Amino acid sequence: MGGTQGLVGWWMVKSGLGEDRRDDRKEIRVSPYRLAAHLGMAAATYSALVWTGLGVIQLPNESRLRDLASSMSKSAMSHARKLRFGALGVTKLAALTMLSGAFVAGNDAGNAYNTFPLMDEKLVPMDDMIDPSLEPSYRNAFENTAMVQFNHRWLGTTTAFSAIGLACFGFIHPAARSLTTTTPQVRVGLAALGTAAVGQMSLGVVTLLNYVPITLAAGHQLGSLVVLTSGLYTVHSLRYAAPSLLRVSKTKVMAAGTSGA
Repeated sequence: MGGTQGLVGWWMVKSGLGEDRRDDRKEIRVSPYRLAAHLGMAAATYSALVWTGLGVIQLPNESRLRDLASSMSKSAMSHARKLRFGALGVTKLAALTMLSGAFVAGNDAGNAYNTFPLMDEKLVPMDDMIDPSLEPSYRNAFENTAMVQFNHRWLGTTTAFSAIGLACFGFIHPAARSLTTTTPQVRVGLAALGTAAVGQMSLGVVTLLNYVPITLAAGHQLGSLVVLTSGLYTVHSLRYAAPSLLRVSKTKVMAAGTSGA
């Protein structure tokens, strides 16, 4: 993946070579599609490294995870599995929001519609979001400034509120209060994910309102990694509710019963 990332990086840079790639401000602009591909490959490599690292750290506790999964009641396990499903969803949503940010950067869309939550005094500026000259029409989602920014701001907002909802489900839902469904690691992950997602959304709004100064833009990019990392940590901490681990536990229990007989 590291070698491929280098090739994708050159492919992206190549799209910015030549005088025809300069805009009115005489700045070299790379293809938004290739920028998104480069960022996506970097995020995938980073996620794989984080997941692998968490797995290595967790190796000594594999048997304890299986014991925990085996000891949980059906209702407790059901809640834990729902929590894991939600954490997976929020993490994927954070990754999608990160990719949409590449199109914002690639189209320089952050320097337009510098208000929140309205865009040009409208919640949904439909007239600006569809450019008839872009054919086929789906290109508006990736090349139209208004639609690109609209997608990113509401994906970010959805991610933040989803993370808050997930944290509430893990902390204050009746099932969470009455059942032992979360470990200390899961609770740390939920708190980190909710806090990071809300902080990232807030930073994004501040960056937009200030016309994307480089320091805030760089902080916003770093914040997306913090949200992604928090999501990966939360999902990994809920491995005791993963179907694969449950299958392994059942297989070992059946094997032990057979050998005992």
